[in-house]
Amino acid sequence: MAEHASVIRVVRYQPAAGKRDELVHRLEEGVQDIRKREGCFGAQICQVRETPGVIVAVSRWASQAAVDLFLEDSAAQRAELGSFVAAPPEAEHLIPA
Repeated sequence: MAEHASVIRVVRYQPAAGKRDELVHRLEEGVQDIRKREGCFGAQICQVRETPGVIVAVSRWASQAAVDLFLEDSAAQRAELGSFVAAPPEAEHLIPA
């Protein structure tokens, strides 16, 4: 496996009122599964110090194909998060310059 991730996926979530803890719990459960996936170097759930209230999921991947497979396999689980967020999540995929 490569030494460094070729794709870093960053997803920002704005929790719905009163749903922060539930959202974090659901995301933490999901991260346990993500870490086991082929091509995943690691994943974690973070708070944004500069933007209190925003929750971010960060995952590091060996390839875009691994990310695409994860996205395909997890579509239903990610859709279930809709009741815990105030707005649709914003995803970015960082790649080496």
